Amino acid sequence: MTQVEERLTVLEQPEETNDEMENMYLCFTVGNENYGVEIRHVLQIIGMQEITVMPEMPHEMKGFINLRGSIIPVVSMRVRLGRGECDYTERTCIVIVKVGEKQIGMIVDSIQEAVTIDPELISPPPSVGGGKVSSYLKGVAKQLNDRPTILLLVQELFCGRSYG
Repeated sequence: MTQVEERLTVLEQPEETNDEMENMYLCFTVGNENYGVEIRHVLQIIGMQEITVMPEMPHEMKGFINLRGSIIPVVSMRVRLGRGECDYTERTCIVIVKVGEKQIGMIVDSIQEAVTIDPELISPPPSVGGGKVSSYLKGVAKQLNDRPTILLLVQELFCGRSYG
């Protein structure tokens, strides 16, 4: 069992409290950047699988997957975050997150690790273009590998978008 799988077993424990998941993030890469989402929103990580394409979808939405009888929309995080498209690799995977009452699959380039990040190590997101800050950015955390990790707010990242 990998470190990420071990940390995600917390999600499978029905009696676990949110305190044990507080400040825990699933870190992943998109392009050359490190990103993280609060682990309490992560339901599971799966390998790439066949995606059914639907007509007239937003560009970032790659289609739907059928996961054990549930139809889950799948979004390319490369496109959603303004990166160019690229071919999938053996490390590309889908992170299933809960957004409100829906499940959404996020295609990411690779999973890094599940970590606890002290809130004091999180800087506010830098403002861009006239002082505007993207509503889906929680902040930037400095990690052990000295590469910053951009922390995303899952609910806001997909807010106002129709993915199914």
